[in-house]
Amino acid sequence: MATIRSLLALGNAKLGRAIHHFDLAAVHTCPGRSKTCEAACYATRGRFHTTLVRDRLRWCLAQSKRPDFASRMVHEVRGKGALVVRVHVSGDFYDPEYAGKWLSVFRRCPAATFYFYTRSWRVAEVVPVLEQATALENVRAWYSADVETGLPDPLPERVRVAWLQTDPDEPVAGNLVFRDEPVRGTRPRTALPVVCPNETPAGHRFGVNCGNCGHCWKA
Repeated sequence: MATIRSLLALGNAKLGRAIHHFDLAAVHTCPGRSKTCEAACYATRGRFHTTLVRDRLRWCLAQSKRPDFASRMVHEVRGKGALVVRVHVSGDFYDPEYAGKWLSVFRRCPAATFYFYTRSWRVAEVVPVLEQATALENVRAWYSADVETGLPDPLPERVRVAWLQTDPDEPVAGNLVFRDEPVRGTRPRTALPVVCPNETPAGHRFGVNCGNCGHCWKA
């Protein structure tokens, strides 16, 4: 009997064991990327280079282009009883049609909470779809930014900003900071907003992950 492959994967080392996710290959599905985030992108190294992961991400991209993608995703979210879904551990909303499919999923699965970080706020054609999605009660949206992009302006209501810091001397802004690998071991030169707890020494010590933290998807 043939095995039916799932669109949703469940958990990873950072997400924990209870958060479902759907992913695409990074960079070429990220039209809003900056040079800064492309250079620092964790999804271009490590396990993302393994044959298994690369094959899955290529398959996911192909599925995302199918006209039945949204209905299949809705069926999985409901069938799996997914309570929290991270949209894109890697990849992004690569065009308005694809973003619109996710908007349909969000609307049809009000019992689930969806959260995402996106740089597609820099893509004019995608912005109207994102603004509709971020207004939904079951969506937690983070616009990703860095010293190259600056802060999103205007920033829709209910959207927060996740800032990528790649140098300990650079100024930061936004509501949450992700520190690039070389910076994580350094002491901040200035006061920072909330730093992702999973990326701090204390967070590692106490086993903090996205599931038991909830900062990005609860509020």
